[in-house]
Amino acid sequence: MYRKDLQILLSKNNFPNFFFLYGIDNFQSELYANFIKQKYNCDEILKLFFEEYNFTRASDFLSGGSLFSEKKLLEIKTNKKIPTKELKILVELCKNNQNNFLLLELYDENSKQSDIEKIFTNNFARFFKPNNAKEGIELLAMKAKELNIEITQNALFTLFSNFDENLYLAASELNKFSDLKISEKDIEQYCYSLNSGNFENFFEKIIKRTDFQNELERISENYNEIALLNYLSSAFYRLFKIAVYAKINGKVDFKELLGYTPPPMVSQNLSQQAFSLKLEQYKEIFNLLLKSEYELKTNSKLAKKEFLISNLLELARILKNN
Repeated sequence: MYRKDLQILLSKNNFPNFFFLYGIDNFQSELYANFIKQKYNCDEILKLFFEEYNFTRASDFLSGGSLFSEKKLLEIKTNKKIPTKELKILVELCKNNQNNFLLLELYDENSKQSDIEKIFTNNFARFFKPNNAKEGIELLAMKAKELNIEITQNALFTLFSNFDENLYLAASELNKFSDLKISEKDIEQYCYSLNSGNFENFFEKIIKRTDFQNELERISENYNEIALLNYLSSAFYRLFKIAVYAKINGKVDFKELLGYTPPPMVSQNLSQQAFSLKLEQYKEIFNLLLKSEYELKTNSKLAKKEFLISNLLELARILKNN
């Protein structure tokens, strides 16, 4: 089913006790996972996130009795497919006991999930990027309501625009204002997006291997850590596509790669940047950025500022090994 169908289902009393969420918008998966967990209202929850997943532990939790809880929820977040045989058993444990609940969230934007859909029958929702700003703002409004934030439409639009219509980043800023009344002025004053011009200058220093340590303090102090990592990932991925396309086709076609043809000076600069890195360096960079994002999202005790600076210095080291 799609988002609107799930919204209708959530408004009803009888919500299925096993459900699967996936798609190309992680923000929506997380948002609706919270709504579903509120619907389940379980006494005991076992969370198995990413590498923590273990089938024996998951099945034992659902099949074993408990003196302290009547309703048990198994929440699984993963970016890898779980073996079909294991999923069938976990779903069957829920079918056989209405006090068992299973919520599976798959964060893999590129995979087809028809096999998992069959296991969950109609109990799944697939998410797509919002078609327009109106849809994006509607979703942000839902997040604001969840956080008990009183906020104007203009403030939501400003937030959505400031973060380049990235719902995940915009919503992460809303966490600052839980239980408050927020205006457009508050968004402009307290929400720090990465100004594209400033980022291009910063990225230029990184890619040219010039010293950027003087800017680290300002960058880490003023900018959202996840926003910075996302910008870096997008910038390096653009260069990676150019390098791989040229390796395969013996030329660069920016119209096909980017969907438009940049001015000659910009095209030349992008090509130079793309070819200045080896494929092994791209691999190291993407591994570093992915691990950094995972740590920032999952480790609540992390000293984020120091962690970000450390990883930017590690990025500089990778680039210099040429």
